[in-house]
Amino acid sequence: MASFNKQLLRRKAEKLPLAICIHYNFYLSFIFVVLMGQLVFTKRREFYFCNTFQRSLSVPVFCVWLAAEIPRLYVGQKGVLRDKLPEMAAFFLLSFFPQFFTIIYLGFLQEIILPFDRVLGVTMLLFVLLELILSWRLLRSTMTRQSALFYRSIR
Repeated sequence: MASFNKQLLRRKAEKLPLAICIHYNFYLSFIFVVLMGQLVFTKRREFYFCNTFQRSLSVPVFCVWLAAEIPRLYVGQKGVLRDKLPEMAAFFLLSFFPQFFTIIYLGFLQEIILPFDRVLGVTMLLFVLLELILSWRLLRSTMTRQSALFYRSIR
């Protein structure tokens, strides 16, 4: 019985850093949406872009980031709290593909970069990188544990 409690505590301690990071990323994403949205639309309205492609690209990239951030945080929180492997895998993939690249574009690759763009971009990029590392570690340990449970059940 004591070994079961130790395993349960170890499993909860394994999930805790990612759960905390997702929790704080929710608040950071709210700040990011308000400030970066205002910056993107203000730059589009009041600044002159030399490249019209850059002018027309910033708003759709921001909308893609916003459309992917809400389900990303939802499936991440659900996957970590309920110990669901498909949701954690979806969180990892959503963190990598649209989020990582849209944050890099919004923070560093726009034609007109304001200082606050870089600050928001670096902060959000650090959170996403930390979440990628923690979710990868948690995915590996969850797959190993669930595979062992499956092998024990078929014997």
